[in-house]
Amino acid sequence: MEQIQERANALAPELLRLRRTLHQCPELGFELPQTRAVVTEELERIGCHDVRMYGGGLTAWLGKPGRTLLLRADMDALPMEEESGEPFAATNGAAHACGHDMHTAMLLGAARLLKGREAELNGRVVLMFQAAEETASGAKAMIDGGILEGVDGAFAMHVATQKPVGELNFTHGPKTASFDRFAIHIEGQGGHGAFPHKTADPVNAAVHLYLALQELVSHECPPDETAVLTIGAFQAGAAGNVIPASARLEGTARAARRETRELLLRRLEELTQGICAAFRTRARVEYLSQVPPLYNDPALAGRMAKVAQSVLGAGRVNEDAQRLTASEDFALASERVPTVYATIGTGLAADGYRYGNHHPAVRYDEDILPLGAAVFAACAVDFLKTEPGSGQSKAQPNAR
Repeated sequence: MEQIQERANALAPELLRLRRTLHQCPELGFELPQTRAVVTEELERIGCHDVRMYGGGLTAWLGKPGRTLLLRADMDALPMEEESGEPFAATNGAAHACGHDMHTAMLLGAARLLKGREAELNGRVVLMFQAAEETASGAKAMIDGGILEGVDGAFAMHVATQKPVGELNFTHGPKTASFDRFAIHIEGQGGHGAFPHKTADPVNAAVHLYLALQELVSHECPPDETAVLTIGAFQAGAAGNVIPASARLEGTARAARRETRELLLRRLEELTQGICAAFRTRARVEYLSQVPPLYNDPALAGRMAKVAQSVLGAGRVNEDAQRLTASEDFALASERVPTVYATIGTGLAADGYRYGNHHPAVRYDEDILPLGAAVFAACAVDFLKTEPGSGQSKAQPNAR
């Protein structure tokens, strides 16, 4: 594995170039023409097999048919102005403020490393460059298209701010929370503000519902459970002396475990219907996007942690339970195949990296690019050495 790290270090200037090229052309959702062009050109230059657009993203593979590991990086950006102050900052109204350009560059580096020893690979590595992670829809598009067919395991990494540079975490079990984005539509009967008794006021119903929803986590979820319910939008009316006919709440629910998620969604529906009926209004809950919790396969996470230690050293790798209330649509893969989702540190505030993901001024230490590429490649080589059924567990939906 030392040889992989040495070769990755030699790639550092090229990975820096790729990352900064991607950083300057951030694109949103499934509309990633410039990003896909950069990635396609690099994959074809490396000599990967069957490079093609797939479910809005890109896919290619290395090795030979047999035991298969999927490596994934997301490519999309966020709809916000960048304020990082970097000389290569984007200026098109979008920003890679979640580090997806870092992920893509690392996986391209891993592809280069794996191509260099392709003849030694005892199986196949599928490369998954995904669109639309920020809208929680890109992974589903690629999985529905069949990218997991024949795949025995999957591995992804995400940058982690306010963590030491290159520190890797391989949490066992639940890693990221579920994500259920919902809109509650409340229909009443509008009228004159002077005669509220002649109306069915949807604002009144919405206010009582908002307050009730705030009690779900504090009063109905076990205190040792990770759960969050947030209402981020409340829309109703246009004039102070008019009771409107409708109101709309929009929010998100997140939970670390499947059972807690089911509780939140069931009670969300019950409270919505009960409270709105009590105030003589009608309501409908609409789910705008839904993603389950992401579950790290314990056996595979432990194995990959050991591989990462052999590459980076034990001081940079841990298996602490670092669970996130943020969400990740790659969770859909963890429902089908043993999956590991690791985080890699990008610098501490004391070193000048003060802001977190999704902040317009976030910056990342680019020294992690060859480290991430080496870990991707080393884990793939090690995974393909494992014979089917030799200790790897299957995806565990009931554990969520």
